[in-house]
Amino acid sequence: TDSKSRAKNRISTGFDEFDRVLGGGLISGAVVLISGEHGVGKSTMLLQVALNLSSKQKILYVCGEESPSQLVSRLDRLSKRKGNAENIFVTNDIVVENIFNLVSEEKFGLVIVDSIQSVTSLTSRGYPGSISQVRASGALLTRLSKVTGVPCILVGQINKGGDIAGPKILEHIVDCVLYIEGGEFNQYRILRGMKNRFGSTNEIGVFEMTSMGLDEVGNPSLVVLDSKSAVSGSAIGAVVQGSRVVFVEVQALVVERGAEVGPLRRVANGIKKPRLDMLCAVLSRRGGIYLGDKDVFVNVVGGLTVSEPAADLAVAAAIASSSRNAPLRADMVLIGEIGLSGELRMVGQMPARLREAAKLGFKTAIVPKRLRKGEPWPDGLQIIEVRSLQQALEHALVSGE
Repeated sequence: TDSKSRAKNRISTGFDEFDRVLGGGLISGAVVLISGEHGVGKSTMLLQVALNLSSKQKILYVCGEESPSQLVSRLDRLSKRKGNAENIFVTNDIVVENIFNLVSEEKFGLVIVDSIQSVTSLTSRGYPGSISQVRASGALLTRLSKVTGVPCILVGQINKGGDIAGPKILEHIVDCVLYIEGGEFNQYRILRGMKNRFGSTNEIGVFEMTSMGLDEVGNPSLVVLDSKSAVSGSAIGAVVQGSRVVFVEVQALVVERGAEVGPLRRVANGIKKPRLDMLCAVLSRRGGIYLGDKDVFVNVVGGLTVSEPAADLAVAAAIASSSRNAPLRADMVLIGEIGLSGELRMVGQMPARLREAAKLGFKTAIVPKRLRKGEPWPDGLQIIEVRSLQQALEHALVSGE
């Protein structure tokens, strides 16, 4: 369908973060697979989506993981905050053919299956959750959405390796694959698109888990930067996630090995290990920070995963700050990619990153020097343009002022 018909067929959930990751909302006939660790909040998120939709649509919720009474009790708790559960119909019938007949007879606006590993199809002899059953059930539910035009959301369990349990074909036949990240001891949840036929997979949604369900976090940067202060080993970088600029705090700890023997430890949490090894080598060779006899630990605060090279300068500055025990200015953001010769390279959407930095109250930004004039830099922000990593560290470290 063209863009106009797609926009007309969209079903708005009222969940801005959920809509953004999907690419504007559920589209008629779309099949979405959502997965994540146990207890991360998959069912809670889908119940809130159902409550937001129930004022305009009839929702069918297939509960194969828990009993209808357990689901209704959670619905009652969540509906006290927002939504009306009268149009949400719950069934514990896990036979896909029966679900197909039920949707064909009733005019449902959305079907939620929790989970795909708990339902069975009469066309397969396997037990629920087996590869044959998941393949057959997923194919029938996908066909159900395509024939009737009713969007369907499937909940997928994960295996011990962290992948969605079942055959890989399940991820191929659906239109969108979403993954919820967040640990047991982390109150924030990140909804990330792994596959999306209707939008970008770079979009993320950030939620906070509360006693009354999931709350949207409109500006994730405020969460990450909530307790930022001028201490050694901490730097702020700016990365682009889809259409939004997200500011991340990078922490580093450099430890002298002394008489300890054994291989050097390079521990990376939130960035790729090879990227950390490369930055440590560049710092030792080009930045005047020798790390050949030190262990380096790097962590991105808030559980975010950063793969964009624009965070290179923030990571390198945090490592240098910890090595010299010299704090970085708390109101400074560092943006830039680092090359093997120690040069700083420009990254995309730099004006947008700097505008967001000015809005959040940052006073200084260290960026690569522009080779040609383009869009003007925003006002209200002191922008320091440098050519190399060593020049950036001289401006960034408080002791280098």
